[in-house]
Amino acid sequence: MTSPHGRSMPAATAEIIASLLREGLDVRLRLSGWSMKPLVRSGSMIRFEGCGEPAVGDVVLARLPNDALVAHRVVVLDGDRVWTKGDACRVPDGPLTRENILGRAVRLEGAISLPLANVWMRTLGLVVNRLYPRLVLIYRGLFPREESAS
Repeated sequence: MTSPHGRSMPAATAEIIASLLREGLDVRLRLSGWSMKPLVRSGSMIRFEGCGEPAVGDVVLARLPNDALVAHRVVVLDGDRVWTKGDACRVPDGPLTRENILGRAVRLEGAISLPLANVWMRTLGLVVNRLYPRLVLIYRGLFPREESAS
């Protein structure tokens, strides 16, 4: 997760967000980046709640080993390990420990407000997570970008 200006979020800010979620408070964050498109676009506002037990298909706020925060989808739960993956990414993050999962997305807010923590949105998200990266590869194979002359 990056700041609104496209820079990595300062560690102190990330720790404040983690602390608020641990205290049971909801946190609204404006996301930046392309990893969750097409369902969650850069600039989208998402409300996160402190995370109990994540479910496969949930969008979670996770702390990566390099201390960066990302909002990615849970694709595998295995004991104490969690694999997350951006819907537009080809490979998953992780494995992460459950302690790295800070919160769960409960609502995409904006012109249209959508609940995210329900079986329908989890299922739709998992389908997109599996298909979208493959569709992008097929599209790029069919319509390659022309090399620009330097």
